[in-house]
Amino acid sequence: MDPFSFLAKAGVKAELNAPSAKILLKRFGILKAMKNASVRAPAPKKAAIVISLISPKTLLQNMEIDTIKVDLKTDFDIILGIVQRQEARGKRQEARGKRQEAREWMMKVCIIGAGVVGSYLAKKLSKEDYEIAVVDIDSSKIEQLTYSYDILGINCSALEINCLKEVENFDLFVIVTESDEKNIAIAVLLKSLFQKKNIIIRVSNKAFSSPPVREFLQCETVNVLSETIHTVLSIIKYPFALSTVRLENDGILIFKYLVKVEDFLAGKQICELRNIRDQVEFTIVAIERENEVIIPTGKTFIYPEDKIHIATKEEKIYELVEALEIKLSPPKLVFVLGYSKVTEELLRKLSEIKELKVKFLSPDKRICETISGNFPDVSVFHGELTDVELLKSENIGNADLTISLTEDEETNILSAILAKRLGAKKACSLVIHPEYEKIVESIGIDVPLMPRKLIASKVYRSLSKRGILELLELSENIDIVEFSIPPKLSGKKVSELGNKICNLIVAVKRGEKVFLARGDTELKKNDTIICIEKRK
Repeated sequence: MDPFSFLAKAGVKAELNAPSAKILLKRFGILKAMKNASVRAPAPKKAAIVISLISPKTLLQNMEIDTIKVDLKTDFDIILGIVQRQEARGKRQEARGKRQEAREWMMKVCIIGAGVVGSYLAKKLSKEDYEIAVVDIDSSKIEQLTYSYDILGINCSALEINCLKEVENFDLFVIVTESDEKNIAIAVLLKSLFQKKNIIIRVSNKAFSSPPVREFLQCETVNVLSETIHTVLSIIKYPFALSTVRLENDGILIFKYLVKVEDFLAGKQICELRNIRDQVEFTIVAIERENEVIIPTGKTFIYPEDKIHIATKEEKIYELVEALEIKLSPPKLVFVLGYSKVTEELLRKLSEIKELKVKFLSPDKRICETISGNFPDVSVFHGELTDVELLKSENIGNADLTISLTEDEETNILSAILAKRLGAKKACSLVIHPEYEKIVESIGIDVPLMPRKLIASKVYRSLSKRGILELLELSENIDIVEFSIPPKLSGKKVSELGNKICNLIVAVKRGEKVFLARGDTELKKNDTIICIEKRK
């Protein structure tokens, strides 16, 4: 066999079966264990002890580094795989270092809690070359993240002062453990002991996101349950939209619309909509086509199955919908399928909407009795969410909207798909893992409810470049950014800038006035611009 072929084969096998630092310690000594523990650690020996070892003192006492012997015939493939992994990591580190030199604004982010939300954020930000540390008491979660991503993993309790000292030099802290009380306690420690100001806390209890609590903590709280309710209510208020993003205090709403074959928009070039734009100002800011994000120009065509993002003044949205001949059918019948923390608050809000009939279904008889007692205007039914005959008998096929809200992700997805198959016009499903967004959309679920992605949006807003005042996530690969223009752009027209500043200028803020940008809009000193930025 060719020696290079053997090396390549051994490397592949090693990559697939690369051992943990703890196993390496037993085989090769502390040197290899320290290498595998964390590439970033300023003190490798300390990092190896903190991250990789359960009983560091016991293990280290019995190590005889000088007498360790390696069976190269048995372990050659493992050694080679580790070398290859270290080389690849080294290249990533070098590339990231160069990019960071050019991007001095980048913050160092510490994520406390390696659950679904924390892991999602860590992976996402690591891919974008941010320096990331993840703190969690569960060593297996830390190992999973550090194995494949350029992330510093710290296995300890963030309620301990010595643990927080490990991340004292980080700039932004995102606290997303499963406990509201724990999240708040960690935030208090960071503020009181280390005077940290940039802190984002995930909470689920409405009381913890109230103004008095936020004022006391002086940090940003994100209530994922409240945001879920807000999303559902937006779907009911704007039934033609798959999703909406409101620019706070600017009066501008960006909604996502699925173009159908019979729509007026289908087959049109954007420049053909100029007459409508003269009547009601709007801008098509982005188009999602299959797996591609398109920043449109006047020559861009709109095709059926495109998901288009349209920006307009919120007060003009219904006028625009009429002008674009988009069908507006307010929902009359809504099904809420299953129970979770958000269900009762959502039913309370839905009950307040006149001319809206609400039906609730749960397999738990006690929950049905509770809901029936608390919400007399809601029709309550006891049964399985996937019982076809029951769903048919309750006319789910006539539902304008179904909302699957159990704590079980699979049940939510199955019940939403079944509702659509039985004739429901639109189906929403609570999705725990943000990575499932594209999957659930591809199998027919209209709106995946992913409150955890809201935290990602808040984080991105805090990871501001210099000059950026606001940053929101419009979609998976599209950001809305807001920043003050540099003085050199004063007097320039939007059409003259092209994509030099950003992919597309949506609006201009001039004093108290906010207006949608056009090609002939002239920028002035002290203007703030709102842009669409396609994420690389």
